[in-house]
Amino acid sequence: MEVLTRWNLTSNAPALPELERPDETVLSRVEDYQSLYQKIWWASERCLPSFVYRYSAGAQKENEKDLDTLLKNVTGELKSGAALNRDFWSQRVKNFATKTLFLDDAHIEWLQNCGILQAFQSFVKMARAYDALIPVEDIYQAGRNVMTANFIQLLLGLPVRVSPSIFAYSMLYPYTDNYLDDPAVSQTEKLAFNRRFYERLLEKEVYPANAHESRIMDLIGMIESEWDRNLYPQVYQSLLAIHAAQTHSLGLVEAGVSAFELDVAGITFEKGGTSVLADGYLAAGNLTDEQARLLFGFGTFTQLMDDLEDLPQDQHENRASLFSLTAGRWPLESLTWMVFHYGRTVVSDLEAFPAQDVSMLKSIIERCLDLILINTVAQIGRYYRSDTLKMLQQYTPLRFDALQKMRTRLSPQKINYEVLISKFC
Repeated sequence: MEVLTRWNLTSNAPALPELERPDETVLSRVEDYQSLYQKIWWASERCLPSFVYRYSAGAQKENEKDLDTLLKNVTGELKSGAALNRDFWSQRVKNFATKTLFLDDAHIEWLQNCGILQAFQSFVKMARAYDALIPVEDIYQAGRNVMTANFIQLLLGLPVRVSPSIFAYSMLYPYTDNYLDDPAVSQTEKLAFNRRFYERLLEKEVYPANAHESRIMDLIGMIESEWDRNLYPQVYQSLLAIHAAQTHSLGLVEAGVSAFELDVAGITFEKGGTSVLADGYLAAGNLTDEQARLLFGFGTFTQLMDDLEDLPQDQHENRASLFSLTAGRWPLESLTWMVFHYGRTVVSDLEAFPAQDVSMLKSIIERCLDLILINTVAQIGRYYRSDTLKMLQQYTPLRFDALQKMRTRLSPQKINYEVLISKFC
């Protein structure tokens, strides 16, 4: 694997031993994966990455004008309640995307037809039916995990759908994640809940302490309805692995915690890696060691992306991350460039998956990856030097001020995504 050889070449270390050992559980293999990807992370370059596409100021202004017109017309029709001409608007969106993102028509058509948008629409309906009071923010937080699971289904050549297990796991987090991250909930309460959750994962009889916990226990039952514990033990081992990671991450929610008191990078990688690893087992039931390792690696990268985006909130809530502990003490640029380079390393290995659409999926991710990260930097721009922001702005189709206005206009509070997706899917 390229990710293995890249680390070996960078560090001049001897070849890493084969990680496959049949008598190991998912929990014990996670330690190997975590160690490997942390070494890849620390070997990542700290210099500014190179970018393929650059946008002139004139091109950016033209893109902003086109997007403004597109959004006004679409949102106007949505508010009027009129039926959208799906083919017409799909073509307009396709034209804008191919022009600004340099994607081919084949990329756009594949995205429209691969099933991810349709699965998201199904999930929103399922979530509303399951919990009519769930906040819209939680639906979209859970929906991101559904898309991750669908992404894994595509990598493995499986049908794209919201299975009972994918629905349940996506709803478990935010239910559990937000609860464990809530600074208003005492550490004693969190530990007590964590113990009950752990015992339920072990199939022990548990008495929920409240209605919130009852929902969580019911969701585990949905997973059990799809994957027999005796036939698919790794599914439940992967859930225990993410539970262990969540427990370890409790130490990050503590005022004044130092990077020298906790292994912040290790906890970060464990949490992100096990989260996506569980998605993989819940989607497929079983994974090869190579598939499990690559999914773990991809999860570490998405966790870094989330932590970078959550930097302002993490600092406000005294939650430790690589970024919240760095910002305000040292420049954030070098650490951010490491995320760019690390992501490219992780994504470069996705072609190891067997599905016929993997090359298409990989090329789309590679094209959008830099834009997503640059957009994140723009969102938290106050933590970066002005010359950094000025330099990065030339690599996005919209200027940073326009990006901020677009985010405001497209926020779930202003756009009903359930209606929007139903119109286009």
